[in-house]
Amino acid sequence: MNREDIIRMAREAGLHIATDVNWMPIIGLEYAEKFAALVASAEREKLEGQIQTLSAMYELASKQRDYLMDQQRAQVEAMRGRIQ
Repeated sequence: MNREDIIRMAREAGLHIATDVNWMPIIGLEYAEKFAALVASAEREKLEGQIQTLSAMYELASKQRDYLMDQQRAQVEAMRGRIQ
C-alpha cells in the first residue's frame, strides 16, 4: 500500500487532510477508527491475495512433483522388469 492509497482511504473515512507531511490534522476518534478499519481491510485483502497465490503455486508444485515421481517410479519398474 502506498501513500496515495492511504490518503484516498483517509478521505473515504471523512478525513480531509492536507498532503503536506508536516501538517498534522486533529482527528476525531470516530474518523480515526473508520480510517484504521479501512487501512486494516486493505491490508487483509492484499495479504489474502498473496496467500491465495502461494496456495495455487503450492498445489501446482505438488502436482508436478507427484507426476514426476510417478514417471520415475514407472521407469524404475520398467528397468527392474528388464533385469529379471
